[in-house]
Amino acid sequence: MSFWNTENKIEPKQNFYSEIKQYFIGLADNRIPTDLLEEIILIVTDEIYNDYSRFWKQYPKSRKRYSKLKLEDIEHPFIRYRITDFLKAKVRSEYRSYSKILFQMNDDEFDDFEKQKEWYETK
Repeated sequence: MSFWNTENKIEPKQNFYSEIKQYFIGLADNRIPTDLLEEIILIVTDEIYNDYSRFWKQYPKSRKRYSKLKLEDIEHPFIRYRITDFLKAKVRSEYRSYSKILFQMNDDEFDDFEKQKEWYETK
């Protein structure tokens, strides 16, 4: 058994960044400004990597789970809340259309998402 076995450590942050970047570039399909998309990618990478690092330490029996990015974690509601908060602060007039692109939602789905976010934040 190798000392550098991937089950004994979390993947480098750069690996998370690369996968998250590829994911969002595919979703954006050139419909979101590159600099804005890059900021989102960095925010999501930091958020997820920090969560994984914390969970990796906090739950030793689940280290294998938190050693490598699972793409479905990018779609977690808290990550989406973070993205919409960033977009509202950065490009208020476009936050809705950009969020819908990144979350692959139509108007009704995004309205439901915002209601859920509001409920969560005010409960």
